[in-house]
Amino acid sequence: MGQVLNGGTYTMDLDAHEMLSDLRAVLRAAAPHSDPTDVELAAFWLIQAELLGLPEFGIRMLARDLERLEGLDSASAPATPSGADDAPIGSVDATGVPGVVALASAVRRAARNVEAHGLAIVGIRGAGALGILGLAARALAARGAVALLAAQSPATVAPWGGQAAAIGTNPLAVGVPRADAPPLVVDYATSTLTLAAVREARGAGVSLPEGSAVDAAGEPTTDPAAAAALLPAGLVGSLTGLVVELLAGVAVGGRVTDPAAPSSRGAVLIAFDPARAGGADIAQGTAALDREWRGAGGHLPARFDALASNPADLPHAIRVSEETASWLRARTSEAPGT
Repeated sequence: MGQVLNGGTYTMDLDAHEMLSDLRAVLRAAAPHSDPTDVELAAFWLIQAELLGLPEFGIRMLARDLERLEGLDSASAPATPSGADDAPIGSVDATGVPGVVALASAVRRAARNVEAHGLAIVGIRGAGALGILGLAARALAARGAVALLAAQSPATVAPWGGQAAAIGTNPLAVGVPRADAPPLVVDYATSTLTLAAVREARGAGVSLPEGSAVDAAGEPTTDPAAAAALLPAGLVGSLTGLVVELLAGVAVGGRVTDPAAPSSRGAVLIAFDPARAGGADIAQGTAALDREWRGAGGHLPARFDALASNPADLPHAIRVSEETASWLRARTSEAPGT
Protein backbone atom coordinates (compact mmCIF):
# COMPACT_ATOMS: atom_id res chain seq x y z
CA MET A 1 0.00 0.00 0.00
CA GLY A 2 1.41 3.39 -0.93
CA GLN A 3 0.42 6.96 -0.26
CA VAL A 4 1.04 10.01 -2.39
CA LEU A 5 0.00 13.62 -2.43
CA ASN A 6 -2.04 14.41 -5.54
CA GLY A 7 -3.48 17.88 -6.02
CA GLY A 8 -3.90 18.34 -2.27
CA THR A 9 -5.72 15.02 -1.85
CA TYR A 10 -4.03 12.01 -0.32
CA THR A 11 -4.46 8.88 -2.40
CA MET A 12 -3.75 5.26 -1.52
CA ASP A 13 -3.10 2.14 -3.56
CA LEU A 14 -5.36 -0.66 -2.35
CA ASP A 15 -5.41 -4.29 -3.38
CA ALA A 16 -8.15 -4.56 -6.02
CA HIS A 17 -9.38 -7.99 -4.96
CA GLU A 18 -9.51 -7.01 -1.30
CA MET A 19 -11.52 -3.94 -2.32
CA LEU A 20 -13.88 -6.14 -4.30
CA SER A 21 -14.32 -8.47 -1.34
CA ASP A 22 -14.97 -5.53 1.00
CA LEU A 23 -17.54 -4.03 -1.37
CA ARG A 24 -19.34 -7.35 -1.61
CA ALA A 25 -19.54 -7.50 2.19
CA VAL A 26 -20.87 -3.94 2.40
CA LEU A 27 -23.49 -4.56 -0.29
CA ARG A 28 -24.57 -7.88 1.25
CA ALA A 29 -25.16 -6.07 4.53
CA ALA A 30 -27.13 -3.32 2.78
CA ALA A 31 -29.15 -5.73 0.63
CA PRO A 32 -29.30 -9.01 2.57
CA HIS A 33 -32.23 -10.42 0.58
CA SER A 34 -30.87 -9.62 -2.87
CA ASP A 35 -29.61 -12.31 -5.23
CA PRO A 36 -25.89 -12.93 -4.54
CA THR A 37 -25.07 -12.59 -8.25
CA ASP A 38 -26.56 -9.08 -8.20
CA VAL A 39 -24.32 -8.13 -5.31
CA GLU A 40 -21.28 -9.59 -7.11
CA LEU A 41 -21.99 -7.63 -10.28
CA ALA A 42 -22.74 -4.40 -8.42
CA ALA A 43 -19.45 -4.61 -6.50
CA PHE A 44 -17.56 -5.19 -9.75
CA TRP A 45 -19.18 -2.12 -11.34
CA LEU A 46 -18.12 0.04 -8.39
CA ILE A 47 -14.53 -1.13 -8.86
CA GLN A 48 -14.75 -0.41 -12.59
CA ALA A 49 -15.97 3.12 -11.86
CA GLU A 50 -12.83 3.69 -9.80
CA LEU A 51 -10.70 2.32 -12.65
CA LEU A 52 -12.38 4.71 -15.07
CA GLY A 53 -11.35 7.60 -12.84
CA LEU A 54 -14.98 8.33 -11.93
CA PRO A 55 -15.02 8.03 -8.13
CA GLU A 56 -18.28 9.99 -7.89
CA PHE A 57 -19.90 6.96 -9.55
CA GLY A 58 -17.94 4.46 -7.46
CA ILE A 59 -17.45 4.12 -3.73
CA ARG A 60 -18.37 7.74 -3.00
CA MET A 61 -21.67 7.15 -4.75
CA LEU A 62 -22.26 4.04 -2.66
CA ALA A 63 -21.58 6.00 0.53
CA ARG A 64 -24.19 8.59 -0.44
CA ASP A 65 -26.72 5.93 -1.40
CA LEU A 66 -26.33 4.01 1.85
CA GLU A 67 -26.87 7.27 3.72
CA ARG A 68 -30.06 7.75 1.67
CA LEU A 69 -31.27 4.27 2.61
CA GLU A 70 -30.63 4.88 6.28
CA GLY A 71 -32.93 7.89 6.08
CA LEU A 72 -35.85 5.94 4.61
CA ASP A 73 -38.80 4.65 6.60
CA SER A 74 -37.85 0.97 6.84
CA ALA A 75 -41.45 -0.02 7.41
CA SER A 76 -42.43 1.19 3.96
CA ALA A 77 -39.33 0.07 2.07
CA PRO A 78 -39.27 -3.43 0.56
CA ALA A 79 -36.24 -5.48 1.51
CA THR A 80 -35.44 -6.44 -2.07
CA PRO A 81 -36.40 -5.46 -5.63
CA SER A 82 -39.64 -7.06 -6.78
CA GLY A 83 -41.02 -8.12 -10.14
CA ALA A 84 -41.47 -11.14 -12.36
CA ASP A 85 -38.14 -12.77 -13.17
CA ASP A 86 -39.42 -14.88 -16.08
CA ALA A 87 -41.56 -12.37 -18.00
CA PRO A 88 -40.09 -10.39 -20.92
CA ILE A 89 -41.60 -7.20 -19.49
CA GLY A 90 -41.30 -6.52 -15.78
CA SER A 91 -40.31 -4.03 -13.13
CA VAL A 92 -38.01 -3.60 -10.16
CA ASP A 93 -39.03 -1.69 -7.05
CA ALA A 94 -35.65 -0.58 -5.75
CA THR A 95 -36.87 1.43 -2.76
CA GLY A 96 -35.04 -0.57 -0.11
CA VAL A 97 -31.75 -1.50 -1.78
CA PRO A 98 -28.70 0.32 -3.14
CA GLY A 99 -29.42 1.56 -6.65
CA VAL A 100 -26.42 -0.23 -8.14
CA VAL A 101 -27.74 -3.55 -6.81
CA ALA A 102 -31.16 -2.83 -8.31
CA LEU A 103 -29.52 -2.13 -11.67
CA ALA A 104 -27.62 -5.42 -11.46
CA SER A 105 -30.90 -7.19 -10.72
CA ALA A 106 -32.46 -5.63 -13.81
CA VAL A 107 -29.49 -6.74 -15.93
CA ARG A 108 -29.70 -10.31 -14.62
CA ARG A 109 -33.41 -10.48 -15.41
CA ALA A 110 -32.91 -8.92 -18.82
CA ALA A 111 -30.14 -11.37 -19.74
CA ARG A 112 -32.33 -14.31 -18.76
CA ASN A 113 -35.32 -13.08 -20.75
CA VAL A 114 -33.36 -12.12 -23.85
CA GLU A 115 -32.13 -15.71 -23.90
CA ALA A 116 -35.61 -17.12 -23.32
CA HIS A 117 -37.78 -14.70 -25.29
CA GLY A 118 -35.40 -12.63 -27.39
CA LEU A 119 -36.55 -9.44 -25.66
CA ALA A 120 -36.56 -7.85 -22.23
CA ILE A 121 -37.93 -4.57 -20.92
CA VAL A 122 -37.36 -3.78 -17.25
CA GLY A 123 -38.58 -0.65 -15.52
CA ILE A 124 -36.88 0.49 -12.32
CA ARG A 125 -38.45 2.86 -9.81
CA GLY A 126 -37.58 4.09 -6.34
CA ALA A 127 -33.85 3.84 -7.03
CA GLY A 128 -31.02 5.84 -5.61
CA ALA A 129 -27.79 6.39 -7.51
CA LEU A 130 -27.58 3.70 -10.18
CA GLY A 131 -23.96 4.16 -11.19
CA ILE A 132 -22.58 4.06 -14.72
CA LEU A 133 -25.28 2.90 -17.12
CA GLY A 134 -22.66 2.05 -19.74
CA LEU A 135 -21.30 -0.74 -17.56
CA ALA A 136 -24.75 -2.36 -17.48
CA ALA A 137 -25.12 -1.96 -21.25
CA ARG A 138 -21.65 -3.45 -21.71
CA ALA A 139 -22.48 -6.48 -19.55
CA LEU A 140 -25.49 -7.30 -21.72
CA ALA A 141 -23.69 -6.62 -25.02
CA ALA A 142 -20.90 -8.98 -23.92
CA ARG A 143 -23.58 -11.71 -23.89
CA GLY A 144 -24.63 -10.88 -27.46
CA ALA A 145 -27.58 -8.59 -26.73
CA VAL A 146 -28.20 -5.05 -27.88
CA ALA A 147 -28.99 -2.97 -24.79
CA LEU A 148 -30.38 0.50 -24.20
CA LEU A 149 -30.61 2.03 -20.73
CA ALA A 150 -31.91 5.41 -19.69
CA ALA A 151 -32.30 6.96 -16.26
CA GLN A 152 -34.10 10.03 -15.02
CA SER A 153 -33.57 11.80 -11.72
CA PRO A 154 -34.96 14.68 -9.65
CA ALA A 155 -35.09 17.98 -11.50
CA THR A 156 -31.71 19.67 -11.84
CA VAL A 157 -31.67 20.65 -15.53
CA ALA A 158 -33.55 23.46 -17.25
CA PRO A 159 -35.21 22.88 -20.63
CA TRP A 160 -33.66 24.47 -23.70
CA GLY A 161 -34.25 28.22 -23.40
CA GLY A 162 -35.53 27.84 -19.83
CA GLN A 163 -34.22 29.18 -16.54
CA ALA A 164 -35.44 26.70 -13.93
CA ALA A 165 -34.91 22.98 -13.43
CA ALA A 166 -37.55 20.66 -14.90
CA ILE A 167 -35.82 17.30 -15.48
CA GLY A 168 -32.71 15.45 -14.35
CA THR A 169 -29.35 15.02 -16.05
CA ASN A 170 -31.00 11.96 -17.65
CA PRO A 171 -28.16 9.83 -19.06
CA LEU A 172 -28.56 7.37 -21.91
CA ALA A 173 -26.38 4.35 -22.69
CA VAL A 174 -26.31 1.84 -25.53
CA GLY A 175 -24.20 -1.31 -25.77
CA VAL A 176 -23.78 -3.32 -28.99
CA PRO A 177 -21.68 -6.46 -29.67
CA ARG A 178 -18.67 -5.99 -31.92
CA ALA A 179 -16.56 -8.57 -33.76
CA ASP A 180 -13.02 -9.09 -32.42
CA ALA A 181 -13.34 -6.20 -30.00
CA PRO A 182 -15.08 -5.31 -26.74
CA PRO A 183 -18.71 -4.17 -27.07
CA LEU A 184 -19.22 -0.69 -28.43
CA VAL A 185 -20.66 1.42 -25.61
CA VAL A 186 -22.10 4.91 -25.97
CA ASP A 187 -22.88 6.54 -22.61
CA TYR A 188 -23.64 10.22 -22.10
CA ALA A 189 -25.64 12.71 -20.06
CA THR A 190 -28.15 14.92 -21.83
CA SER A 191 -27.05 17.95 -19.79
CA THR A 192 -23.85 19.96 -20.18
CA LEU A 193 -22.58 18.64 -16.83
CA THR A 194 -23.37 15.79 -14.48
CA LEU A 195 -24.13 16.37 -10.82
CA ALA A 196 -20.93 14.47 -10.08
CA ALA A 197 -18.98 17.13 -11.99
CA VAL A 198 -20.68 19.87 -9.98
CA ARG A 199 -19.81 18.12 -6.70
CA GLU A 200 -16.21 17.71 -7.79
CA ALA A 201 -15.97 21.38 -8.79
CA ARG A 202 -17.43 22.44 -5.45
CA GLY A 203 -15.03 20.22 -3.53
CA ALA A 204 -12.03 21.40 -5.53
CA GLY A 205 -13.04 25.05 -5.32
CA VAL A 206 -13.02 25.52 -9.10
CA SER A 207 -15.49 27.24 -11.39
CA LEU A 208 -18.00 25.57 -13.68
CA PRO A 209 -17.62 26.05 -17.44
CA GLU A 210 -19.31 29.10 -18.92
CA GLY A 211 -22.82 28.40 -20.14
CA SER A 212 -23.36 25.28 -18.04
CA ALA A 213 -25.54 26.54 -15.16
CA VAL A 214 -27.86 29.27 -13.92
CA ASP A 215 -28.48 30.53 -10.39
CA ALA A 216 -31.78 30.82 -8.52
CA ALA A 217 -32.60 34.03 -10.38
CA GLY A 218 -32.06 32.31 -13.74
CA GLU A 219 -28.83 34.19 -14.38
CA PRO A 220 -25.73 32.44 -15.77
CA THR A 221 -23.24 31.36 -13.11
CA THR A 222 -19.91 29.57 -12.89
CA ASP A 223 -20.09 29.18 -9.11
CA PRO A 224 -20.89 25.52 -8.31
CA ALA A 225 -22.35 26.54 -4.95
CA ALA A 226 -24.76 28.96 -6.62
CA ALA A 227 -25.90 26.66 -9.42
CA ALA A 228 -29.66 26.18 -9.13
CA ALA A 229 -30.10 24.49 -12.51
CA LEU A 230 -27.80 22.98 -15.09
CA LEU A 231 -28.29 23.66 -18.76
CA PRO A 232 -29.00 21.01 -21.41
CA ALA A 233 -26.50 20.02 -24.08
CA GLY A 234 -28.23 22.14 -26.72
CA LEU A 235 -31.68 21.67 -28.19
CA VAL A 236 -30.99 18.05 -29.15
CA GLY A 237 -29.75 17.31 -25.63
CA SER A 238 -32.82 18.96 -24.15
CA LEU A 239 -35.21 16.94 -26.31
CA THR A 240 -33.27 13.74 -25.59
CA GLY A 241 -33.51 14.50 -21.87
CA LEU A 242 -37.25 14.95 -22.27
CA VAL A 243 -37.50 11.58 -24.05
CA VAL A 244 -35.56 9.92 -21.21
CA GLU A 245 -37.88 11.56 -18.67
CA LEU A 246 -40.88 10.11 -20.49
CA LEU A 247 -39.45 6.61 -20.90
CA ALA A 248 -37.53 6.17 -17.64
CA GLY A 249 -39.76 8.33 -15.49
CA VAL A 250 -43.36 8.62 -16.60
CA ALA A 251 -43.70 5.32 -18.50
CA VAL A 252 -42.34 3.04 -15.76
CA GLY A 253 -43.64 4.94 -12.74
CA GLY A 254 -40.21 6.17 -11.73
CA ARG A 255 -40.92 9.89 -11.69
CA VAL A 256 -41.59 11.31 -8.23
CA THR A 257 -43.70 14.47 -8.25
CA ASP A 258 -44.93 14.42 -4.64
CA PRO A 259 -42.74 16.89 -2.72
CA ALA A 260 -43.41 14.95 0.49
CA ALA A 261 -42.12 11.67 -0.99
CA PRO A 262 -38.44 10.71 -0.82
CA SER A 263 -36.58 11.67 -3.98
CA SER A 264 -35.56 8.76 -6.17
CA ARG A 265 -34.71 7.81 -9.73
CA GLY A 266 -36.49 5.85 -12.42
CA ALA A 267 -34.83 3.89 -15.20
CA VAL A 268 -35.69 1.67 -18.12
CA LEU A 269 -33.66 -1.17 -19.61
CA ILE A 270 -34.46 -2.49 -23.08
CA ALA A 271 -32.47 -5.42 -24.44
CA PHE A 272 -33.00 -7.78 -27.36
CA ASP A 273 -31.39 -10.55 -29.36
CA PRO A 274 -30.35 -8.89 -32.63
CA ALA A 275 -30.49 -12.18 -34.53
CA ARG A 276 -34.23 -12.43 -33.82
CA ALA A 277 -34.68 -8.85 -35.00
CA GLY A 278 -32.97 -9.51 -38.32
CA GLY A 279 -29.48 -8.47 -37.28
CA ALA A 280 -27.83 -11.89 -37.38
CA ASP A 281 -24.46 -10.34 -38.28
CA ILE A 282 -24.66 -7.60 -35.64
CA ALA A 283 -21.03 -7.96 -34.52
CA GLN A 284 -19.71 -7.74 -38.08
CA GLY A 285 -22.12 -4.93 -38.89
CA THR A 286 -20.97 -2.92 -35.87
CA ALA A 287 -17.36 -3.49 -36.84
CA ALA A 288 -18.10 -2.22 -40.36
CA LEU A 289 -19.82 0.89 -39.00
CA ASP A 290 -16.82 1.39 -36.71
CA ARG A 291 -14.49 1.44 -39.73
CA GLU A 292 -16.74 3.75 -41.74
CA TRP A 293 -17.18 6.16 -38.84
CA ARG A 294 -13.45 6.39 -38.20
CA GLY A 295 -12.75 6.58 -41.92
CA ALA A 296 -14.98 9.64 -42.10
CA GLY A 297 -12.96 11.29 -39.37
CA GLY A 298 -15.22 10.36 -36.47
CA HIS A 299 -14.22 9.25 -33.00
CA LEU A 300 -15.96 6.31 -31.36
CA PRO A 301 -16.23 6.16 -27.56
CA ALA A 302 -13.52 3.86 -26.23
CA ARG A 303 -13.20 4.57 -22.52
CA PHE A 304 -14.77 1.21 -21.60
CA ASP A 305 -12.64 -0.85 -23.99
CA ALA A 306 -9.67 -1.38 -21.66
CA LEU A 307 -11.79 -2.51 -18.70
CA ALA A 308 -11.51 -6.10 -17.58
CA SER A 309 -14.68 -8.04 -18.24
CA ASN A 310 -13.93 -10.53 -15.47
CA PRO A 311 -13.07 -9.78 -11.81
CA ALA A 312 -10.17 -12.22 -12.05
CA ASP A 313 -8.51 -9.88 -14.56
CA LEU A 314 -8.54 -6.79 -12.36
CA PRO A 315 -5.21 -5.00 -11.89
CA HIS A 316 -3.28 -5.70 -8.71
CA ALA A 317 -3.95 -2.30 -7.13
CA ILE A 318 -6.40 0.57 -7.46
CA ARG A 319 -5.72 4.13 -6.38
CA VAL A 320 -8.42 5.75 -4.27
CA SER A 321 -8.57 8.75 -1.96
CA GLU A 322 -7.66 8.30 1.67
CA GLU A 323 -11.20 9.36 2.58
CA THR A 324 -12.64 6.61 0.38
CA ALA A 325 -10.26 4.01 1.82
CA SER A 326 -11.16 5.00 5.38
CA TRP A 327 -14.89 4.86 4.65
CA LEU A 328 -14.59 1.42 3.08
CA ARG A 329 -12.55 0.06 5.99
CA ALA A 330 -15.03 1.40 8.53
CA ARG A 331 -18.07 0.14 6.64
CA THR A 332 -16.55 -3.29 6.05
CA SER A 333 -15.76 -3.66 9.76
CA GLU A 334 -19.45 -3.08 10.50
CA ALA A 335 -20.65 -5.70 8.01
CA PRO A 336 -21.78 -9.03 9.50
CA GLY A 337 -19.28 -11.85 9.13
CA THR A 338 -16.24 -9.61 8.61
